Amino acid sequence: MNDATGTRTTRPGGGDGRAKRRVAGRAAPGALVPPAEPRVSAAFGPVDSAAWREFVGRWLEAQGCHVGEAARGDWEVALSPELQRRWRRQRVRLVFDPLRPTLPRGAWFTAPGSAAGRKILDAARDEPALACRTALPRVPGAPAEGLAAVCRVRGLTWGTPRLGPVRYERRMAFHAVVTLWGGLPVQESWVLLLDRDRSLVEWQRGRELPNVRSRDGLGPGQEPLQGDECARWAEAARGHLDALLTGREREWEGTVSRLREDELSRLSAFFAARVEEEEERSRRRGGNGDAPELEGGDATSLKVEWERRAAEVSQRWALRTDVRLWGLEEWSWPVAELEQGLKVGAVRVKLVSRVDVARGQPELPACPSCGSAAEMLVRVRGAVACEHCAP
Repeated sequence: MNDATGTRTTRPGGGDGRAKRRVAGRAAPGALVPPAEPRVSAAFGPVDSAAWREFVGRWLEAQGCHVGEAARGDWEVALSPELQRRWRRQRVRLVFDPLRPTLPRGAWFTAPGSAAGRKILDAARDEPALACRTALPRVPGAPAEGLAAVCRVRGLTWGTPRLGPVRYERRMAFHAVVTLWGGLPVQESWVLLLDRDRSLVEWQRGRELPNVRSRDGLGPGQEPLQGDECARWAEAARGHLDALLTGREREWEGTVSRLREDELSRLSAFFAARVEEEEERSRRRGGNGDAPELEGGDATSLKVEWERRAAEVSQRWALRTDVRLWGLEEWSWPVAELEQGLKVGAVRVKLVSRVDVARGQPELPACPSCGSAAEMLVRVRGAVACEHCAP
């Protein structure tokens, strides 16, 4: 996608279309583990080998492999048919100990940063990981003050809130890594949460949704999405992500533009001084004050090199956004209806709002007059209105 700020590309897990179609048709329960590269200390070896082993184990199980224990802490892995075709072997022994002097015949040295470790990371990046989760309800499911926690009132009094029965709805979380190229590249983790209508509920710059307790698997009566349904959800998520990235690209362009202009100004000052020196030297060689012919001379060569270097700098600082989808989470999310009345004198109004029971956070109630989300409600001529539609 090309826009005014640069170029944006999307890679579904870094793989091709076949990998995307394969993943869209199946869902693996369990925690979603990002295929992040482990940190390695040059002096003391891997500093998070336990997390690396956990990631490798979960990914192999999600791919349908059978992982068994072997001697000296090694793993004996019976590969899935897909990995058998990819790696052209049926079984493999994985050795995680970075200090092992020798390996069993046919074993893979799989410490973080090793060749086999890179091979596993490449396979993990080839297609997005899928997970099914259920968000656990918070107790209490709504604040004690009800809608008063999110909506202010003036000249009105809140009644007693009443929380309805909790039900579970389908939501999808899309995890992506966004790389902003342009002089000083930066890489960010993004997660988007969509509701049952494929509307954007929330987004975070991070790997996980905050303040949510969960368990593996979906709620009762909810089946994992298949095939075309996953593709439609992914298309909706891409539209929301593009809208968010447009603002992020403008912010990033403002950050790098000053650095780009500084580098171009330094380059211009350097070549302008060189060209001036060369022209002065040429005039002295000519023996008069007239400007000599510079075609094919050193000054002309400097100007050509100046243009070439300026083009390289501009190209290096050109903004390009790379988006890689690495994980999808299908959620069973607890929601409920919260009813609460407003009263003052003879005015009686009942408001209804949805509550995110997983976080105990109600949504803004709708204005009784215009129907828009209201942060403040006031009394107007025997009725209730928000601050925007009140005269």
